[in-house]
Amino acid sequence: MLVSAVPDPSVFDANYFDNFYMVNAEDFLKGIEKNGLLIVDTGKRLQDALIKQIRSVPTKYGQRLQILLEELLKNKKKRIVNWHVTPNSIPSGDLLDLAYHLKTEIEPDALIVGDDSLQTLKSDQKYEASIIPLSDYRNSDFERDRQRYENQVGPIDKLPKKEVDDLIIRAVRFSKRLGFYDPYIENVNSNPKPFQKGIEYILSLWHDNGLFSRQKDICNVEIYTCCAEQIWDNETNHAKENKRTRNQDSHRKVIRELIEPLKNKYPDWQIKLSVKDDPDGIFHARYLETQHAIIRVDKGFDLFTQNGEFQRNFFTLNMAESSHLRECRDLQDADL
Repeated sequence: MLVSAVPDPSVFDANYFDNFYMVNAEDFLKGIEKNGLLIVDTGKRLQDALIKQIRSVPTKYGQRLQILLEELLKNKKKRIVNWHVTPNSIPSGDLLDLAYHLKTEIEPDALIVGDDSLQTLKSDQKYEASIIPLSDYRNSDFERDRQRYENQVGPIDKLPKKEVDDLIIRAVRFSKRLGFYDPYIENVNSNPKPFQKGIEYILSLWHDNGLFSRQKDICNVEIYTCCAEQIWDNETNHAKENKRTRNQDSHRKVIRELIEPLKNKYPDWQIKLSVKDDPDGIFHARYLETQHAIIRVDKGFDLFTQNGEFQRNFFTLNMAESSHLRECRDLQDADL
């Protein structure tokens, strides 16, 4: 899952750098690239200051850091979250004040600061445990948690519900869109109710904890699945027509029992079902995709047992499978 941090640009002050400090700086940027988010202002003051500071770092260290930061910015839709800050929110215009404002307003996991900034915050009685000096980044709880969330977490039936909630919230909190990928939604004995319960659970966490999810008309949900029965070219017309009829019946049931209730519950979101033909069988594993994360959901979105407990399931961060999900989206729409 994801971790999030606001960077104080002074972390890349050239005066701090030696071999040990470089290790911490590199670990920080590499960690963000893997499963982290940088929180910056929409006015790009923090982002521009980060770039400027890194350019001032001696070539021995600065060249490598510039490459790492450029990769993050190149992939900014995945790794950068921009938050609007009104000018009068930061009367001083100070970058540390701006970073601290974002920390208190958005409540990310950490504010990463330089040593001098840390002393300033302590003297102003603004220090707390989630304010981390880059000089001690490698030993921080933030980096420890980042590594844990990067790897497979679960099984969810062995975790407290509060912890499972937190995993989902970390994946969806900063996103404006969610994609659910499960090829079997229309092919479960015509009963979409278990999927409805699992998907509603995730959507309710997004609605209640998302940074953008309560803003009207900017969020969308798309559910990708496959038709109940694949129709083959070499089948008789009678067989094709029977399958098509069954597919249409299953589809109407999913619309009635899953999609329409979700639309009624969340009228401010665009909610769409996309049903695909998959003759080559590429669409198999199940995923939750957000703007910033791809989570493989081992057993699919039928998350709960009959008594409401979590079933055996695993959530695995799987960022490398974006091209596979693109292939699934690009499959031909089913004839319904």
